[in-house]
Amino acid sequence: MKNFMAIGLLWLATEGLVQADMPTATINMTPAHTQTWPAQYQISLTVPKGHHAYLNEGDEHIYLPVLFDPEATLAMAGLTIAKLHKPAGVYDSLVKATVLRDTGSFTLWLEQTAVNPAKTFDLTIRYQLCNEITNVCYRAQFSNIALPLPPPAASTSFMDWLLALFQDHRDNTLMLFGLMFIAGLLSVATPCVYPMLPITSMFIVNRAQGVPKKEKQHALVYLIGIIGTYMLLGLMAGMSGGAFNTLMQSAWVNIGFAVFFAFFALALLGFYELGFMQNEVNSLDQRSSKVKGLTGTWLMGSVAGLVISPCVGPIVFALLLQVADKIAAKADALALVNQQLSFWGKFGISAQGSLMMAGFGLGVGLPFFLVSILKFKKLPKAGYWMNKVKYGFGFAILYFAFTYLEKGMGVLGVEHATTLTLVIGMLGVWIAIVQCNVLTLLPEDVQPNKKMLHYCGVMSMLVGGWLVTASLAQLPGMNNFQAHSIALSAATADTDSNSLATKVVAGPLVEKEAGISWYRNLAAAQKLAQRTGKPVFIDFYASWCSNCAAFKTETVNNNQLNQALREKAIAVKLVDKEPDFEVCREDVQYRQLKIGLPYFAILTPEGRLSWSGTDYKAAEKMVAELTKAQEHSLTGNAANQPTEGY
Repeated sequence: MKNFMAIGLLWLATEGLVQADMPTATINMTPAHTQTWPAQYQISLTVPKGHHAYLNEGDEHIYLPVLFDPEATLAMAGLTIAKLHKPAGVYDSLVKATVLRDTGSFTLWLEQTAVNPAKTFDLTIRYQLCNEITNVCYRAQFSNIALPLPPPAASTSFMDWLLALFQDHRDNTLMLFGLMFIAGLLSVATPCVYPMLPITSMFIVNRAQGVPKKEKQHALVYLIGIIGTYMLLGLMAGMSGGAFNTLMQSAWVNIGFAVFFAFFALALLGFYELGFMQNEVNSLDQRSSKVKGLTGTWLMGSVAGLVISPCVGPIVFALLLQVADKIAAKADALALVNQQLSFWGKFGISAQGSLMMAGFGLGVGLPFFLVSILKFKKLPKAGYWMNKVKYGFGFAILYFAFTYLEKGMGVLGVEHATTLTLVIGMLGVWIAIVQCNVLTLLPEDVQPNKKMLHYCGVMSMLVGGWLVTASLAQLPGMNNFQAHSIALSAATADTDSNSLATKVVAGPLVEKEAGISWYRNLAAAQKLAQRTGKPVFIDFYASWCSNCAAFKTETVNNNQLNQALREKAIAVKLVDKEPDFEVCREDVQYRQLKIGLPYFAILTPEGRLSWSGTDYKAAEKMVAELTKAQEHSLTGNAANQPTEGY
């Protein structure tokens, strides 16, 4: 019992020291105007001396700026931030971001978007501090302050609440509605839709049986049917945003979407015709046309978007994916403050997706409506200009394919330059095969210009193939395969420890950057260290740690450090929240991990801590400690006591 009490007291003491070492900002709030809406507050944030907080994400978008409750959380409370004035701060050229030192004052205006009788609102403020002396970036911290609210403004109907909800997001929603409307208009000006205008319009007019008033009614109902279908699709995409958000955390899902987008884009660029389930859709359209009256016209409009899908289908799919992505971003914002959207909250925000797609439906259906009621006898001739519109959509969707490929590769830990190189290489191979026909033999009497084109195609194939091969070699899976192959040969080969030291033996995952093989499994790295006599260098990494990213650049640009990590150590990178990182975080000898990052450690081949530090700029010290640790391990005199380099 005494032993358990002693352990408990030791744990409490350790936690107390950790919290004591974690600096916090002081936040004060002064109500400036809380009698009527909009309410105004003055919020001051004081940063400890020798530290700074971030006011923006920086030039490289890697920092966590000061953040007030995300708009999705505020919307659930019936509130929105009408205006927010931030302190000017100072642009720090070293971190390439605007930082806040000492005290900064934020002026916040809250506006009511829905009736909520609550008298106060707990505003969550997120901030991240970095030490300017030790270069340690601490974990993001959250602080709650209670804001007194004015009496609720009168709101008498559901429509008032709905309009207020859309007003809360008026900037993005209206802009996206306009863009969707333009996209719908342009989609009609494609080769497989534009010729349908006079035929479909004549069919709509004929359903009125010569009654002028009914002609306008049928045209309007047809337009409503088109808009209703796209609104329903937008609502469904929005409601799937939460599941979509989970799926999009997977690298392979993102890469799969990139492949689908590329498939659609190539169809729009004219390389093949896309007619997915066209027979079924056409059959549905024919059945709808047999239904008499306005009901049949509405059914025809409802399936019209599906009938013209060979051109519009890829565009609709791309837009729906963007709608779901937008809703997923709001779910992410809520996750920052450990909250989730309820069903009705998700439904309310998803209504924005429905409204956005209504803009697209209006753009698609409006030309049919106008041609029907105005009875244009002669439309502008179809021509190559329609192909330009179609090609424009094709290249736009091809860009979407690249963005999802880049996101998927980023989840796998692949650098942007590697992804871009892979895409350029695939483009070179595509040009060689499709445009230059390098796989086709040339006849002997071919013209000189054909020979030159074939030669350019061969060169494009060689360069593109080389770029693709070089890019694939940098992928984690390829590194893993190569490393496991070497491990298998090492296990069967009769080699001494000196020759084995030059080999790379893989654990479950190995990533190669700038010639350095970074192990992602500490146990596998320690086994290799025991066999080779090399020390283990651990880089504890997190995406929210700006100086961790700076050290990553240092390992590339600093030749001495790069060489030491390649030749004198077994390099290990442990990422925040992953199992090995969390195990080390609970280890007393790595107490710094509970405070912040960056943090580096050097272990002897036997697993003893010989050095640790937090300064990512201390490259010379790291090289010296690695050299010393390697020499001691080779002579059998490894240091028993760790040294610290804070």
